[in-house]
Amino acid sequence: MHDEGRESHRQSIHVLMAGGGTGGHVFPALAIAAEPAERGDTVSWVGRQQGMEENLVREAGLSFHALEAKPWVGKGLAAKIGAVGTLVSSSLRGRALVRRVGADVVLGTGGYVSTPAVLGARLAGRRAFLLEPNARAGAANRLASRWCVAAFVAHEETAGQLRCKAHVSGIPVRRSFHEIGALPAGDPRLLILGGSQGALQINRLIPSVVRRLSSDDGFSRLGITHQTGRAHSASVEAAYAELGLAPGPNLEIVPFIDDMAAAMATAHLVISRAGALASAELAAAGRPAILIPLTAAGAGHQRFNAEQMESAGAAVTLADAEVTSTKLGDAIARLLSDRSHLEAMATAARSLAHADSAARIADVLEEEVA
Repeated sequence: MHDEGRESHRQSIHVLMAGGGTGGHVFPALAIAAEPAERGDTVSWVGRQQGMEENLVREAGLSFHALEAKPWVGKGLAAKIGAVGTLVSSSLRGRALVRRVGADVVLGTGGYVSTPAVLGARLAGRRAFLLEPNARAGAANRLASRWCVAAFVAHEETAGQLRCKAHVSGIPVRRSFHEIGALPAGDPRLLILGGSQGALQINRLIPSVVRRLSSDDGFSRLGITHQTGRAHSASVEAAYAELGLAPGPNLEIVPFIDDMAAAMATAHLVISRAGALASAELAAAGRPAILIPLTAAGAGHQRFNAEQMESAGAAVTLADAEVTSTKLGDAIARLLSDRSHLEAMATAARSLAHADSAARIADVLEEEVA
């Protein structure tokens, strides 16, 4: 928390957050945004119109501004040329936006959506910062770092990949994750995640795993919450139905979980990819996990995230190229049968959390503007 003793001496600032596209770019930034807002500062947001960030930001009570942005990583030459043209025009609009709203600093949260506002801040003579939650910095942040004062990173090794100063701050997550207690008593409960957009591989594996466990007397009271991603909800529900499984008190199938902290609070074990945000939320919540990192993501940063969790004793990792429903089912059954092991994993996960991450980032932004 911030120092109340300096409250009467500080001048409020305007922080413009910039990012979107995925939950990994939006939710950590929302966690940061809460901190300066509590200090009496102004916080607003720039992202893509009709991107997933627009509704989430408006629901958080923040002003939202739209700037067009296009991806360039993995695209053909024509698409890259088009993305550069959009970046140039949107950066000029970003400069005007920064001046019009009176932003003192811009904090880019990664991804191509954030780049025009970061460059616009530089063109407007304002200070720009980055948030890089992954061990391997993304292409947008590596590019934008040349225009930034500093970056906030989760891992020491990330600093050398950026062209600006770096602060190792950890990854901010919403306060509600840090408020989750110990593993709940009662019947075991699995939480199945695949990121905010779902994971096709996990969605395909899980129904047969659930069918196997439900036929085991030792897991007859197992509860399951499965977040499928909005695009996969119908097909996953159909896959369960083909195996004779229907939603009910012990099987909840949902396209998206609005209150992830509440869902983790009831879980004894989480099955997930290993994105930076998911890893940080698991650590803050103190929840054991089986991680299936998507090795094709970025520069293999999910594999590194998973290795960090596993080496701390907080997770078991299954390689996505090798995992089968049998291997996943075996791992779930083994862990759920050993409560003391789950509790040790929960403690190990909590040891990786950074409860003061958002406050530390807000402190730096405040000091840089003063």
